[in-house]
Amino acid sequence: MSKQPNSSEKKSTKWLKGLGQLLIIVIAFIALSVFLSRNMLDTQQPAPALTLNKHLSPLDMNLQNEHPILSTEQSTLVYFFAPWCTVCALSQPSLAAFKNVKPEINIVMIALDWESADHVKAFQQQHDFEHNILLGDDSIKQQWRVDAYPSYYFVDKNGNITSKDRGLVTLPGLITRAL
Repeated sequence: MSKQPNSSEKKSTKWLKGLGQLLIIVIAFIALSVFLSRNMLDTQQPAPALTLNKHLSPLDMNLQNEHPILSTEQSTLVYFFAPWCTVCALSQPSLAAFKNVKPEINIVMIALDWESADHVKAFQQQHDFEHNILLGDDSIKQQWRVDAYPSYYFVDKNGNITSKDRGLVTLPGLITRAL
């Protein structure tokens, strides 16, 4: 005769099955992230320079005399987006929450593939982007190897890329990559 599992054995089996499924989902997300970011700049290398010039200008002209774009005093999240990008718009709440959770990390938003500065301003206002925005061109796009939106890099205070990703931005993903 076979023995019927008792209720604690059933619960334990169900819990382990759920944990296994969660682990598979986490591994799938990590694999997808690695696949999507395969053409981006490598980590542990110096980030390309970000200086205000003909390839990078502030959306708001009052920023011209602000602090350096890549700080030597704090880590920086360099976030590339396009004003027509729906996923970029959906990512805004996570960026706003990240700013509140990790205020010690500088956030630099760079618009690429934009039609006009007014178009970028409209996007900023429509989606309540509170971050300062820089307008980049194809040169910046190529230097940073941005081929999809949003794409983002974390750069440490020494100017080295510590992590990267592209696609929908989530608060847990940002916090994990900021470590």
